[in-house]
Amino acid sequence: MIPTIAIPPSAKEAAKETTEEMRKAFHSFYSQVSCTDLSSAIQADCTPLGNGRDMEGAVTLDWRADPFVSMSDLTLMVYDGSGGVPYHVHTLLLAHGGRKSGFVAEQIKNQQNRTNNTRSSSSSRSNHRIHRQNSNKSSNSNESNSNAEYKVDIYVPALAARHMPLFLDYIYGSSLKLATATAPPLRYISNRFDCRDLHKEVTTKFIPQDLELGTAPQYCTMADELKDFELRDKSIRIIAERFEKINVNLLKRMNPRMMRSLLQCDRLECGSESLSLKVAQYLRLRDDMTTENHGDGSFNSTPTLADGDNKQTTPLTDEDFYWLTHCQHMPKISPKESLFYFNYGTRFPQVMNEIGSGSLKSRCLAACSDSSAMEKLTSHLEHSDLNPLELYEKLELEMKVQLLESTLVGAKKLMDEKENQFSHRNEGDRDIQLSDKIMYKNNKESSMSSSNSVMKVVVLGSGVAPANGVYLYKGTQTTTTNDASGRRDPKSVIVYEKEAVWKQQRVTFVLYPATSGQYYTQYKLGVRQNDQTKVLYNSPTVMGASGGVIPEQAWGVEEDAAEGLHPPPQFVGRMEQPVSTWNKNLKHSLP
Repeated sequence: MIPTIAIPPSAKEAAKETTEEMRKAFHSFYSQVSCTDLSSAIQADCTPLGNGRDMEGAVTLDWRADPFVSMSDLTLMVYDGSGGVPYHVHTLLLAHGGRKSGFVAEQIKNQQNRTNNTRSSSSSRSNHRIHRQNSNKSSNSNESNSNAEYKVDIYVPALAARHMPLFLDYIYGSSLKLATATAPPLRYISNRFDCRDLHKEVTTKFIPQDLELGTAPQYCTMADELKDFELRDKSIRIIAERFEKINVNLLKRMNPRMMRSLLQCDRLECGSESLSLKVAQYLRLRDDMTTENHGDGSFNSTPTLADGDNKQTTPLTDEDFYWLTHCQHMPKISPKESLFYFNYGTRFPQVMNEIGSGSLKSRCLAACSDSSAMEKLTSHLEHSDLNPLELYEKLELEMKVQLLESTLVGAKKLMDEKENQFSHRNEGDRDIQLSDKIMYKNNKESSMSSSNSVMKVVVLGSGVAPANGVYLYKGTQTTTTNDASGRRDPKSVIVYEKEAVWKQQRVTFVLYPATSGQYYTQYKLGVRQNDQTKVLYNSPTVMGASGGVIPEQAWGVEEDAAEGLHPPPQFVGRMEQPVSTWNKNLKHSLP
């Protein structure tokens, strides 16, 4: 703010006379020169901010200077809700300059029209004054030193008001140095004042290059304060799309309402447990900021952030906590933070008193039943001095009982799961052993009953262990397909089979080709049981008729197949060898 300058009465009178003469000259100039010519003249002749004039008597247009010295003819009153700040500026630049404000030009035009109407309706007013301010009635010391002919009032958010000097410097010819902290306020001001060139510099050139994951939280916070919803929503989408990679420290100054909008964004990409970790860290950072604020009366905030300047932390309500931890985007809580949420929720009884499997309490207790969480709690209960657990000790007795009961149930479930795993493993091992015995027996019988080479296929690396091994040629079978004209075309295909035991039942695994279009073939590996064949794996398609080369690799799992089939076979290949060689190798392989 420009300090008050004490001017002697005689100097004031002389300045007023000089101002009247200059005003008459300006009005005469306005009547003879068009706005286009005037803009060109201003760009060529007006001295920019901070430069002087070598010619004696020349006036420097400087909004920071004393309004009488700079001959200011416009007072711009900027209100931010806590008061108004006057800026003594010049209509030559704000209304007609190369970086003019359309808003100011429109306001001055309206004032001129009102003055002309008043002049035509009242013959007693014959002077040339247009909305001249009455300096004796002004309560502001800076306004009392001004002979401004026009006055424009404007109301802007506090963040935008703090950047008005930067805006005026730009209007008066200074070069624009944009940064993340200044871009959103200048974008708002350029819209509010209808400054097209400034808006283009900020919105279409700087922000698209600067707005990324690291700066999006700051843009989001400032845009929300400025009610720039377009910029705010764009920033939220950028954060949501890469939320798993963001540093939570950048989010700590986002108020709970903005954080809720972020978590409810349809573009949020983050796993449930990972999300619970980040939200817990966000809540801790908010508590730390509140502690700092109560401790010394202000935040240790970076001045580039919009919500610095000793602003208080927005309180977290029950509704905020409910939506931040809602089961829609956080169905599962990480065991690492389960005890934190269980303890933190005591501040919000309406949330913690909810019942049902989707309630926060149920999700916390389920996460506390995880093996890692139980191990941590058990270590504390056994050796509380060596393994302190403050979150547990702060719980009320009733909540401790609920936690221990849930942990006991979780331990029982873990024991049952391990027993089932061992049982399934034993059953799977028995299936593999029985399948191997059947395979060895069938191979031996096939080799002994044939004097020619035996056609066989070997399958390796399949997720279904009994399906691995040697498949024997079982002749051909007829399949019916539709040709290009739609007629049914019966074809004979070669089939390989392997008898085995799978899921404690006798089954037959089959390998056979199937036509895929008119010129392509795809091999399928399935299981036959009760006269029904279910496909488990598919080979890549190959060109040629059925019965040709079997693709050795790049097999895939059938889409409609059940879980537990991965991985697909890692190798499938045809093998042919004389019976004598096969018998010799088979004898060495048998136990």
